Amino acid sequence: MVRVAVVDRDSCKPTKCGKPCRKYCPIVRIGQEAIYFAEDEAPPVINEYLCSGCCICVKKCPFNAIWVVNLPDELEKKVFHRYGVNAFKLYGFPVLSKGAVTGILGENGIGKSTVLKIISGIVKPNLGRVGEDVNVNEILSFLRGSVSFNLVEEIFKGRVRCIYKPQYLDDIPRIIGGKSVRETLEKVDEKGVLNEVLERLDLKSVADNKVSSLSGGELQRLAVAAAFMRRGDVYLFDEPSSFLDVKQRLKVAELVASLKEDGKIVVVVEHDLTMLDYLADYLVIIYGQPSVYGIVSQVLSARVGMNSYLEGYIRQENIRFRRERIRFQAHSPAEESPALKMFEWPSIQVSLGGFTLKAEKGFIGVGEVIGIAGPNGIGKTTMLKELLKYFSGGESLSDRDLAKRIGYKPQYVSGMFNGVVSDLLKEAYGGDVPEVLESELIKPLKLDRLYDRLAETLSGGELQALAIAIALLKDSPIYFLDEPCAYLDVEQRLVVIRAIRHTVMTKKASAFIVEHDIAALDFLSDRLIFIHGEPGVQGYASEPLNVVQGMNSLLKYLDVTMRREPENLRPRINKKDSKTDRLQRAQGKYYY
Repeated sequence: MVRVAVVDRDSCKPTKCGKPCRKYCPIVRIGQEAIYFAEDEAPPVINEYLCSGCCICVKKCPFNAIWVVNLPDELEKKVFHRYGVNAFKLYGFPVLSKGAVTGILGENGIGKSTVLKIISGIVKPNLGRVGEDVNVNEILSFLRGSVSFNLVEEIFKGRVRCIYKPQYLDDIPRIIGGKSVRETLEKVDEKGVLNEVLERLDLKSVADNKVSSLSGGELQRLAVAAAFMRRGDVYLFDEPSSFLDVKQRLKVAELVASLKEDGKIVVVVEHDLTMLDYLADYLVIIYGQPSVYGIVSQVLSARVGMNSYLEGYIRQENIRFRRERIRFQAHSPAEESPALKMFEWPSIQVSLGGFTLKAEKGFIGVGEVIGIAGPNGIGKTTMLKELLKYFSGGESLSDRDLAKRIGYKPQYVSGMFNGVVSDLLKEAYGGDVPEVLESELIKPLKLDRLYDRLAETLSGGELQALAIAIALLKDSPIYFLDEPCAYLDVEQRLVVIRAIRHTVMTKKASAFIVEHDIAALDFLSDRLIFIHGEPGVQGYASEPLNVVQGMNSLLKYLDVTMRREPENLRPRINKKDSKTDRLQRAQGKYYY
């Protein structure tokens, strides 16, 4: 066995803990420097060759800043990159195919973005030899015998041009300055397709707006457009669906997939299972332990890869990387309304600036989850806030005040919380969080490792997980959650879905959910409110419909049909004009 030891430099506080990792290490006690401190205020250095793998340091660290994992020694031959001493380790490299879309699937912090950065040349792989300048020929020797060796040789020797759409878009407005969307895209339009792309990605209405004024979804579509319009041999897209509604996601998927028709290599990292399944021809799974190590699987067909990921078992490699398989549920449409009503609302009509929302009256039953679906700018968040307003007796409170009083998670959570994470969770629950909730909610969302961190220092994904946990820990009869799956990886999305269902059932509560992820919406909802109309101008919200009616209305609006995978019942989008697609359209059954 070999050891992978990782120290989280953000969490480690050696001046406050008394350095128990070194104090209690049995190898240090017999006189060998398995753990040492180069400086008093610096994190410890763990010598992985001397480490026995006893994990006493892991258990003794009061800040959960140390991981030690034992791995088979044959894996050491597959180390492709390491970020530093006691830092994340990547094993293997994916096979890439010309004229196809290769999807990369895995948890946050498992190495997906690292793979894209290596392909694009932003990160140079070091084969695990930290601090050494590893030349290209050594890297190619490592990959010799690989199916895509010749292709990778061209990439690493700079013979092909890589176009990279990054995960985070925060810096784009600062880099571009005061230019408009049209000016920005004209500058990178190497294919002469500006008007076509503006049309396909619904950017015409904001073409003359300054980039600094764009919303998250508009910025995402701008980034995708800019990547598509440049001439390249390899196209890399890191989470292209973030901030987008369902219709926009499908348009982005179709645009990205069209690149393969020219024989290009297209690689996509994505957490939306439905979109990735619709987009990808092949799939690579990266598994391991987030923030510690990631192992790249062999390339699989999209269907086999997706099912393997949900199963937690890669049959082709005889590797089980998750104990429990993930299985979706098939709704049998409720013939009768819920016996007990939790809350009723009247017909709604509200105007905000130039936008008007009209909604049918309805009710939510005890133990029921109602999803709210529709495109961006159609009034989903407005609808949720109006329901909140009626529930709270007509009071119009700020997001922060609402979140303090009831189980509410707003769409944007930046700046909402101040203080230490553990204190915020205790305050939400009204005391120490019981072990059952620790194991079912806190640990799966990886919040236990953030207990001593200030909420102000958390990343977008960490803050999202905290906001969801705080909302679900509250003793509230109704929960209002706006886009709970945003920023979360596949595993965390499923944790959130299960936690919402479990909370509603055990507390005999109810929940309203706004969500763009079709698979999550399908998994969560007992009934659906579908909002249609003209985004930014007028929205019409239906009464709560059963899932089949609601999804049928949504998918007809999106002009797609869906079916279920027999093995795990996951929803899949049919290829346009396929036999199944034509049959379902003829029958008027857009939903399974």
